[in-house]
Amino acid sequence: MKTTEETIAALLAHIESECTAIDREARFDAMLDEFYSFDSVGGPFAHMRPSSVLKECDPTAYRCGVNDWADGEGWAEINDNYYDGDEAEKARESFVEELENEASDLETELEEEQESDDPNPSEIGRLSRELDELRANIAAAEKHAL
Repeated sequence: MKTTEETIAALLAHIESECTAIDREARFDAMLDEFYSFDSVGGPFAHMRPSSVLKECDPTAYRCGVNDWADGEGWAEINDNYYDGDEAEKARESFVEELENEASDLETELEEEQESDDPNPSEIGRLSRELDELRANIAAAEKHAL
């Protein structure tokens, strides 16, 4: 049986495998370039991209802008990568569903052992402990902040 830490690590790995990482800077650049332009300045500046100008002229302000803007996007950060929050939540739900199916199978196995003609107390104890640990892991996976 997995520990809670191993279950959370498996949850994060599942999300990483099911979701596509977001390039925060590329998204920020696209937003800046869409909403701002140098067209009104004209001349050689008319074709400059605002994202490139900010990145080159003030890299600190650019990094702060990326971070501030990204904070409001509802993305989930996992191992220094960012994922769409809704996609990450769906991946979590599928992971939890797999754990719940495993718990259901354990419950069935426990019931069968308890109802057998010659129930084995040590096997019943083992299955009960595994089921309790699995339920704790399910709760941890459901509550883990993304």
